[in-house]
Amino acid sequence: MKKKTSIIIKTIAIISMIYGLVRTCTTLMSITYFTILSNIFVAIMLLLFLIKEIFNLKYKKYLYVIKFLSTISITLTFLVFMFLLAPTLDTGFINAYLMNSAGSLCLHFITPVLSIIDFLLFDREYKLNKIHALYATIPPLLYVVFVVIGSKLGLRWGTMYAPYNFLNYHAKTGWFGFDLSLLGWETLGIGVFYNILFLTIIFILIGLLFIWIKNRKKM
Repeated sequence: MKKKTSIIIKTIAIISMIYGLVRTCTTLMSITYFTILSNIFVAIMLLLFLIKEIFNLKYKKYLYVIKFLSTISITLTFLVFMFLLAPTLDTGFINAYLMNSAGSLCLHFITPVLSIIDFLLFDREYKLNKIHALYATIPPLLYVVFVVIGSKLGLRWGTMYAPYNFLNYHAKTGWFGFDLSLLGWETLGIGVFYNILFLTIIFILIGLLFIWIKNRKKM
């Protein structure tokens, strides 16, 4: 029963990602969004572990660590959209999830939630260490580097120098400014550096929480 449940959850999460991708990705620039990249990342790992589940394969520990990184990345997508982006969209909170024929719902809610459930409940052949929580910061921080380099080379996301308002270092608040009166689609009114610092701490704490939950269950 446990194996069947694992296969079902992984399969639905992958199908949700594919649907969301088809409904949302309209240009090559779509691939530059962390939402899309994190969904692809976690779907690849879910597919690998779905194959493992079906054929009873044995994987090396590093693949479990990579799956952990993909789960933290998709958790970031889930939390940032829910608490930072959806509330600032002109469409309103609910409609933010219903955009692109509910493709947004798939990428920002269904796939993330199922991926988190899958990580916590299944594939527990190895225990992760607390140090792995620090690894959770690698994908997001690499993404920040990509955004900065891309914008310096001429990439633009609409009128912004970043795909998301909390990374838009070219807004009036820049890297270290603070002015909540500017809160809106292009900025949270808080300097990008502080946003990154806050989110990095959150990544680590979520990573520690996930590792604790996963390891306390019987192997």
